[in-house]
Amino acid sequence: MFSMHAAMKPFSRLVRTLLVGLLCFSLNAQAALREVIVSHTDEEGILQLYRMKEDGTNSRQLTFSKNGCRMPSCSPDGKKLAYVEQIEHGLAIRISDPDGRNARTLVKEGMNLIPSWFPDSDQLAWMKVQPQPKQDPARNAQIHAIDVRTGKARRLFTDKEQLKHSNAMPVISPQGDRIAFVSNRSGEMRVWVSALDGSGAKLVSKPEKDYHHEIKAPFEQKVPAWSPDGKRIAHWEGVEMIHMSKFTGITNPQRDQMIAGTFQVWVVGSDSKNRRMVGRGDDPTWSPDGFVTRAFPDPRRGGPLVMVESATGDKPLPIVPPRRNWGRFTWLPVQTEGKTRAKTPIVASFEGRVYIGPGFRKKAPDPTERIIKTQAEYDAFVGKIPKGTISKTNPSPPSKDPLLKKLAIDFDKHIMLVAIRADSMYVTPKLESVVAEKNALLVHILDPDLGETIYLNQMQGVGTYLAVVVPKHKGPIQFLRKKGKPEPQ
Repeated sequence: MFSMHAAMKPFSRLVRTLLVGLLCFSLNAQAALREVIVSHTDEEGILQLYRMKEDGTNSRQLTFSKNGCRMPSCSPDGKKLAYVEQIEHGLAIRISDPDGRNARTLVKEGMNLIPSWFPDSDQLAWMKVQPQPKQDPARNAQIHAIDVRTGKARRLFTDKEQLKHSNAMPVISPQGDRIAFVSNRSGEMRVWVSALDGSGAKLVSKPEKDYHHEIKAPFEQKVPAWSPDGKRIAHWEGVEMIHMSKFTGITNPQRDQMIAGTFQVWVVGSDSKNRRMVGRGDDPTWSPDGFVTRAFPDPRRGGPLVMVESATGDKPLPIVPPRRNWGRFTWLPVQTEGKTRAKTPIVASFEGRVYIGPGFRKKAPDPTERIIKTQAEYDAFVGKIPKGTISKTNPSPPSKDPLLKKLAIDFDKHIMLVAIRADSMYVTPKLESVVAEKNALLVHILDPDLGETIYLNQMQGVGTYLAVVVPKHKGPIQFLRKKGKPEPQ
């Protein structure tokens, strides 16, 4: 006789197996959830910082400010949290542990906004604003940096030509050798990329339109954000909200709606290529695995809706409760176990021309390297940099090489790694990465092919150099060089 009970046994085992599998999947998915620190309003309407999972669970309040905290930024090593807090009549940069403990004021005076970490997690860049009535704060700002250990601050850009314009919203590249920022040096606010001292600045994301003729206002760009690999930059683009009714004093809801409709997030390569629109929204960031997030108002739930790209499409991040305002968020770095190699942060980088004198194998075409560990070695190297521009004019114009200013480098804490090309005075070595392996520090250098510069006149005894400053390393240091494609002209 056929037994229904016996027939159900394999099915029951299958169900139990599936349920156990689903439970394990659920637990693994929960364990895999990443953490964020979000600024959103509390029950009294004051912006506070909250730490939570990316699905909005396990939310814990970190700050209990009387006036509000916003713009959180977690350090690359995950050990520090920087944010902006209103103190009296100013906006201060504060720093704490990622759980909100041991909070202290880093920069108090004036209006200070958008803290951004250097890769070494010991330095911060931010924008200091000189506010003007009815003016976008980014239009009257300059970029500063501070060592969070010593409190020693400095202005990051110092060239007089650079300071004629506003420089705002700084973000340091993951490699630590470049900075993205917004500036009005080309007219309207645009995203630029330069060396840390502001030299070699290039407009990185050219908009399709400069002006909205129906709204009668310019398109602008704000809030740049580097991708984790340093190859792309996300940013906001649209007509600024200072053109809306609440700022102009002239009620025009239809125009306000048109302005809000221009708010878009874009992504562009750091080489200005492959520009694409992500979608509507503002305040872009990057998830640890390299996907763009953006936020836009959600009238149905009240407050912002935060979206993140994924391999299967856009997904919501429910990190802001309904009917709450917000002040941005930051991802906590994903900590991995048993890392055998790690990228070494670049404190500063420089490039230019150098005389190939004694000790640099004057007539040898092969590239050479130097590891500079002392002030005397540094002074000797700077002494080999041409003080004048190599040109046909007589006298030649002075060189703009920043190292000629004898920039201070603390050789108790840092070393300078120099790669030299003796075969060209036009094409400079390029840094790919500095990686700390278990037994050595590996410096990966790309020597671009000479391309058409091979036909240009080459002055005997003059080459090019790349110099990077990194934290002091006790073990062996090895330069690994390879040839690459011609440098873009």
